[in-house]
Amino acid sequence: MSARIEASQADTALYIENMCAELRNMAATADLNMLAYLLDIAREEAAAQTISIRPMPKASNTAS
Repeated sequence: MSARIEASQADTALYIENMCAELRNMAATADLNMLAYLLDIAREEAAAQTISIRPMPKASNTAS
């Protein structure tokens, strides 16, 4: 898969993660608990997809 497609997928997954978080907060504020729960699951899945597409860089162990 090309780097451009990976970036697009990761950016889209990150955007969906952020939107789900906002919608989850709105649902929770309105006491729509099941909807808030489902949106949180969708947020977690989007976060997992973002990480699987664009893994977090490993921290370097440089001592001063």
